[in-house]
Amino acid sequence: MMNNKELIASIRQMKNDGSLGANRQKIVSAIKTNRDAMFSEKIGYMLKSVAHEAWQAADVQPLKPLKVAVLSSFTSDSFPLMLRPLLLSDGIWPEVYAAGFNQYVYELMNTGSGLYEMSPQLTVCLLDEHAVTEELPRDWDAADLELACERKLEQLKQLIGIYHEQCKGLLVLNTVPLTSVTYNAKIDYKTKAKISRIWRSFNIGLLDLANAWSQVIIMDTEILLQEHQVAKLSDPRLAQYGSFHLSQDVLFAYASESVKVARGILGMTKKCLVLDLDNTLWGGIVGDDGINGVHLGDSAPGKIFVDFQKAIRQLKNQGVLLAVSSKNEESVVREMFEEHPHMQLGLEDIVIIRANWDPKHENIKTIASTLNIGLDSLVFIDDNPFERNLVRDSLSDVTVPELPQDPSYYVDSLLSAGWFNLNKLTSTDLDRTNQYKLEVEREQLKQSSGSIEDYLHSLDIQVNLVPANAFNLPRLAQLTVRTNQFNMTSRRYQESEIEQLENSGAYWVFGFQTKDRFGDYGLIGCVLVEKSETAWRIDNFMMSCRVFSRKIETAIMRHVLWKAKEEGIQEVYGEYIPSMKNVIVKDFYVQHGFEYVENDQDDPVDGVKQQFVQRLQNIPDEVAWINMLAGEEIAAQ
Repeated sequence: MMNNKELIASIRQMKNDGSLGANRQKIVSAIKTNRDAMFSEKIGYMLKSVAHEAWQAADVQPLKPLKVAVLSSFTSDSFPLMLRPLLLSDGIWPEVYAAGFNQYVYELMNTGSGLYEMSPQLTVCLLDEHAVTEELPRDWDAADLELACERKLEQLKQLIGIYHEQCKGLLVLNTVPLTSVTYNAKIDYKTKAKISRIWRSFNIGLLDLANAWSQVIIMDTEILLQEHQVAKLSDPRLAQYGSFHLSQDVLFAYASESVKVARGILGMTKKCLVLDLDNTLWGGIVGDDGINGVHLGDSAPGKIFVDFQKAIRQLKNQGVLLAVSSKNEESVVREMFEEHPHMQLGLEDIVIIRANWDPKHENIKTIASTLNIGLDSLVFIDDNPFERNLVRDSLSDVTVPELPQDPSYYVDSLLSAGWFNLNKLTSTDLDRTNQYKLEVEREQLKQSSGSIEDYLHSLDIQVNLVPANAFNLPRLAQLTVRTNQFNMTSRRYQESEIEQLENSGAYWVFGFQTKDRFGDYGLIGCVLVEKSETAWRIDNFMMSCRVFSRKIETAIMRHVLWKAKEEGIQEVYGEYIPSMKNVIVKDFYVQHGFEYVENDQDDPVDGVKQQFVQRLQNIPDEVAWINMLAGEEIAAQ
């Protein structure tokens, strides 16, 4: 195995001979394995001038572009360098704008700044204590510090307000660490206590900004320093000579967290956790040891697995789907879930169990197919390195993290990666497991029905159109981010962007909910229509994969077309931007009476964009088994 110096030399050689793309998987593996600030910075510097085409490989998914702006109150040149390889290793191609030293106020305040000219999807604004302490008088006391903190917090609120008006991307800030130098500047412990209280209140004020603004995320520095085991905030010599007020290790912690945020922006958040069982959810092999012989209980080592199950249950309660892929007899597995007194997970928490003697990668493919989600939405956890490597080699899209040999570290290993992190949870997330389990019941009804139409009529499907109001906005935005298969353009929108479109008067934005005899799917689709006097343009049409094959999309499209006709519109345009995931809807517009009119190969934003037009002469027929209500009809019920 090569050390870091040898890895850097090897990657440099790949760059020089033009083989970065061909060796992309090896480089990604090296970046993921060597989670080190210095290594990441050197790789980032080396790849800084590399063109997108040089990094792209023919046998893997295309990189997802992301516009990132970096602002700071100190010298942070190494941060974007570290961020680059971390993003690349997650399949993200960053276009980075880095502002100058301590230019964060100017960039956020000046509407003509490079920040707003770029219009980034993600802006990371890093602050150190000098953002506050440099405004203190020479002979300051605790009262001066409190006033300075209040002024800085008020200034940040004003800057965020300007950002909200000028840019719709997410803005990431950090809680600001207080250095021991500032703390120790006062020698009496009463004043020290006041300083600590004032600074904590300041950081609480920063954290509150995340509640006040939908597009603001606050990284908790204290937690990140623990997670990355950072011992020192900075080196006094580097701080004095170069204004490097936060160390490389601190910046690496911020960069790692920023990647988790970036995944959420681009719809790369994982949806399902696939679990091995023996020596993963409990110690021992239940088929050999019996349910009374495995390690699961109130004391170690059994308590280790109890705590791991509790952590997994927390994920499930926040919308992460749980599935099982285990080499076991299913009857034994079910007995374990139902009868062991210390099990923290029940059968009701698992959406699908594949317990058999088939290869695990085959079971995982079945799980993805049954749930109708992509393989890249799965995270597979298994204690056995052979099984992990087999799944990695067979299903490269599935995320397979390494697990430490000691199960005491399982919880941290699973949660710290942030695979399931979201900007904001919705009510749909909280009920997701139940919704997918109901889908199994629907499938059983489908199998027993005489025909597909008999089955669909028996479902008693109701579709409700809902507005883009404050209550629905979080879920509508989440749909645009997390929906990949039925997503006509793969455009992603933050809450603030949808709100702006809806309030502009030039757009009609609505969502749709669905329920049937088995239960409520929740809000499962969104349509954004740009309106003009003579023509409408469907900016995007997206729908959850959970309701495929029910013709709900036809009922919605029919409603849009009839609405246009009622308002005297002559043409409705639709756009389709192909991706590796939305091939299923490539013929959607043609199937609904649209004609192909354009293939814009040179679109500067969207690349290959296909355009279709419906002249409202061939509107689809009503879907007989769907009862659809608009907002005012729902309110009257």
